[in-house]
Amino acid sequence: GDCITVVSGLGAKSLNIRNESRKAVELFRGAVCDNGAPIATVGPHSSSYGVHPGRIKGIDIDDGVVGSFRVVKRHHDEY
Repeated sequence: GDCITVVSGLGAKSLNIRNESRKAVELFRGAVCDNGAPIATVGPHSSSYGVHPGRIKGIDIDDGVVGSFRVVKRHHDEY
């Protein structure tokens, strides 16, 4: 799936993820979805709170966090 970047400022230290879809969502550190393994996987119709993406070299955000996510397409899923 496509990679979507999320930037949260105003003193944010973590991200809250709410997945209202029928597919799983993976969250990654940094602005792209190829920075290693996902730091969180949120199943269909689930939520995860207080996920800490940490700091990434080359991305400087004062008082905020950055992460990226993608919807996981399984081999039996159809679009």
